[in-house]
Amino acid sequence: MKKLNYFLTFIVVLTVSFMNMSVYAENNQNSELGDQGIVPILSDHSISDSFILSKIEQNDKTLLAQSKQSISQKEESNEKPDMNLSDETLNEDSDDDLFDDFEDSTQSQVIADPLYYFNYAMYSFNDFLYFAALKPLATGYKAITPTIVRTGVFNFFHNLLFPVRFVNNLLQGKIRDAGTEVEIFLINTTIGVVGFAQVAQNEFDLYTSNEDLGQTLGSYSIGNGFYLVLPILGPSSLRDTVGLVGDYFLTPVNYVEPDYLKYGIKTFDVINATSFRIGDYEALKKASFDPYIALKDAYIQNRKKKIRK
Repeated sequence: MKKLNYFLTFIVVLTVSFMNMSVYAENNQNSELGDQGIVPILSDHSISDSFILSKIEQNDKTLLAQSKQSISQKEESNEKPDMNLSDETLNEDSDDDLFDDFEDSTQSQVIADPLYYFNYAMYSFNDFLYFAALKPLATGYKAITPTIVRTGVFNFFHNLLFPVRFVNNLLQGKIRDAGTEVEIFLINTTIGVVGFAQVAQNEFDLYTSNEDLGQTLGSYSIGNGFYLVLPILGPSSLRDTVGLVGDYFLTPVNYVEPDYLKYGIKTFDVINATSFRIGDYEALKKASFDPYIALKDAYIQNRKKKIRK
């Protein structure tokens, strides 16, 4: 119990410190951009309505990140599953949708980036990790695993994130959506065989409301703070990084023991999800003058859009 209290105290102190840093970063940015009429950060309302490369939902898996929120309709050529993934899930659940909306972006998003050199180093590390390990593994896995199996696995991990969606819908006062999440979880866990089939979405027309703690904090008018690129996890922000800590305790896989089994399950989840998106990141890099900026803009656009829903 003492350890838990110490941990919670540490999180509170860390959060307050980070918020102070973000205010400092905002003030610096105000002084630099004040004459240009650009609204400073710390508020999601300062971000352009144009939606960039797509929906990196946070949660949440950037390209090499994690988040099992879902696959976009722009799946592999005609490989969209017919039975297991609903259109709603395909469109709204995927961090990777970020790539789908890249072409719609018309304006760079303003966000403080005081840790630029660290962030760029992490971006380079993640880029290397993708091409050296994740892409080859996902390509081989895709070659030997039928689409219906990969889709079922994706659905299973999506179903496991029910506690994250349910709690954050409640925290945002979305009582009806929280109730819908309970219905979806019960139907898919029973009739859908522990979530491998999305019966609730496809047969009962129920729609998932994908929420996380980062979005919850944003709904409380807490701004992004400053930009962060996390190793392996990818693009984030100060606010969303704090949210990741809270969501960690709501994610069932994090309670699996021993640790090597837990991380093995997470790695399998990432490889499976990436198998649906091979080529998207490459297209982004090819189309972007500066992929680092493009990825950052896409992430901020996506988070803004999700918070406004």
